[in-house]
Amino acid sequence: MASKRDAHRQDVRPLLLAALVSAPLAALDAAALPPRHDDPDLRARLMSPESSALVDYLIEHSALPGPRGNLELAAAFADEMRDACAGTGARGDVPAWLLWLLANHHPPESFGFDPASPQQMPQFCAAVAAGEWALAGGQIDAGVSVLLDLANSPLWRIREAVAMGLQRMLAGAWGATLACLEQRAPDATPYQWRALVAGVAEPALLTEAERAAGALDVHERALAFFRRASPDVRRAEDMRTLRQALGYSISVVVAAAPDPGFERMVAWAGWRDADVAWMLRENLKKKRLSLWADRCEQVRGMLS
Repeated sequence: MASKRDAHRQDVRPLLLAALVSAPLAALDAAALPPRHDDPDLRARLMSPESSALVDYLIEHSALPGPRGNLELAAAFADEMRDACAGTGARGDVPAWLLWLLANHHPPESFGFDPASPQQMPQFCAAVAAGEWALAGGQIDAGVSVLLDLANSPLWRIREAVAMGLQRMLAGAWGATLACLEQRAPDATPYQWRALVAGVAEPALLTEAERAAGALDVHERALAFFRRASPDVRRAEDMRTLRQALGYSISVVVAAAPDPGFERMVAWAGWRDADVAWMLRENLKKKRLSLWADRCEQVRGMLS
């Protein structure tokens, strides 16, 4: 029996290929499109019946409103975009155009920033698939730019999709993607920092010591960014979102590299920063660190 993901792939494949073939823009025009737009006339001009059919399918099968969006659909769409970029029907920069169209089809303001709206599903799928598009064309810089732009979304589901897109890039090109993320880090917003730490905090990615070390470095820089912020800035929604993410992601990377990881936790505990201390305590509660009870107690002792 086919999985839900496989079933969605069967449905999405002809819709995606038809949308790519029907692209009303020349390939060269796609590269000139701005990252965001809220012009309904432009959207209407760019839509074809084929791309509308794809959008309708994504919205209809979003599983929203509801407690959990259709992650199987998003994964299936990204898988099919990967195959299309590999040469099963796409041409030139047209996949970039289609991803742009999906990301802008329903701007959050068009549905009142409703976090449960099914209209966000095209943008969600575009964010996940952007990682595959970037890998297929070796366009790591462009992929990171697209995803970090979407990382500033006011919608938490879109921010989750950004992390998923980054994880696909990191899985296929860890070194190049991490280097690009580190290059953008000095100018990152709190939501973008959240994307960085959530992106690298994936156990399946941290199977090598070098990768775990890189993920620890990202977390140290994220904590330093937070530490530099004033109390007033820390109370903003985007900073509280970053704080929450760091409240679980640290334990993921420490579990992947316990010796250097706990050394970093001890050092961070020594900062005597109340918010950083809260993050460390939250991570010490995670079951994934229970194998190192003595080392957890050492950090707890410093925090007390």
